[in-house]
Amino acid sequence: MPASSAIRLKRQLPLYGLFASGSLALLGNAIASVALPWFVLSLTKSPLWTGVAAAAGLVPLILGAFLGGSLIDRHGARTIAIIASLVSAAAVAAVPALHHAGFLSIGLLIALIAIGAVFDGPGMTAEESRMPELARLARFKLEKVTSIDNLIEGLATLIGPAVAGLAIALVGMQNTLWLTALCSLVAACFIAVSLPRERPHRIAQRAQAPQDTLAGLKLLLADPLLRPLLLFAAAFVAVAASLGTVVMPAFFLLSGREALDLGLFLSILGGATMVGTVAFALWGEHFSQRWLFLSGCAAQALAFLVLAFHTSPVVLWGAAALAGLAGGPLGPIANAALYRRIPLALRGRALGAATSLVLVATPVAVIIAGAAVELTDARVVLWASAILLGAFVFVASLLPGLYELDRSDKAAAGAMSQI
Repeated sequence: MPASSAIRLKRQLPLYGLFASGSLALLGNAIASVALPWFVLSLTKSPLWTGVAAAAGLVPLILGAFLGGSLIDRHGARTIAIIASLVSAAAVAAVPALHHAGFLSIGLLIALIAIGAVFDGPGMTAEESRMPELARLARFKLEKVTSIDNLIEGLATLIGPAVAGLAIALVGMQNTLWLTALCSLVAACFIAVSLPRERPHRIAQRAQAPQDTLAGLKLLLADPLLRPLLLFAAAFVAVAASLGTVVMPAFFLLSGREALDLGLFLSILGGATMVGTVAFALWGEHFSQRWLFLSGCAAQALAFLVLAFHTSPVVLWGAAALAGLAGGPLGPIANAALYRRIPLALRGRALGAATSLVLVATPVAVIIAGAAVELTDARVVLWASAILLGAFVFVASLLPGLYELDRSDKAAAGAMSQI
């Protein structure tokens, strides 16, 4: 290998390691998104407990994400990312181990979900905070790196649920959870080997500097675009998360379908999302970003509304494809707005605060959804949720701040400098 190629590869390896770690973590999360709700439903036969378990995973995630920026600044991104992956692996592995030993109760299961989730927020923020730096080291454009990151997320969403459904069918729930724990463990190894260490004196300087934990949140709420964007996202994600974690598993289970059917539905959703992301990367700049964002959310609401009235396989898979294609541009559009308008010095705290703000309403939503499914019917809750999503989109279309999504990069950079 020529010397120049070897040097280029050496500069790119940390970024590739970050991609590998992120791929495994996302794959594990995608498997867990099917395995854990199905496990709780199998253990309790109660959609309400499924909602409580989902909330128990979300509340610590929100708190961890909010406080994660300060932890990263004080101890370094590499350290926090490794610890988060190891704790996640241990928490997930404890579920099948304790179940096999006969000691697992629903309360202990919820506690283990909470322990793993409290470190997920700082872990995700830690890896995201190093991405611009590693892109510069590899001499890649940031847009290219974020596109690859979105495609990896889409691929994990495509493969993970199918792997989960197939694994549950072939090797059982406990072995599927062991597979999830293994993903987190190997992800920690990739971080340890590939992610560069920060210079100790830089971490020490940050640790000695005054830390304003609320600085990131203050910035987000003061920004004319990010404030309405994140508040709308919080409402939309709350309903969408309750659909994915409670309503849809109950809808499939109570309809007499198997875990493999749910895994296939989510995999089609993930695959279509990836196609939508690629299409946005190729042609999205030619369209209004605001129009793409709002129409994508509206199409997702329509897809779930169709499911409430038709349950044939063709309609199920078609609705999954529509929701995925429409949702493909949503993440890139929102992430681009965040990266453009958040100053480098506040990136960790602002990204953590953004994650917390988006998820803050979700725990209550999943508990309400679980209770509603138990008291009424999954189909009724699915219909009501779709109508609610459509109402959120209508209100968002009236917000003047979202028009700034269509501002040029130059104008956005100027706005950022004034924050």
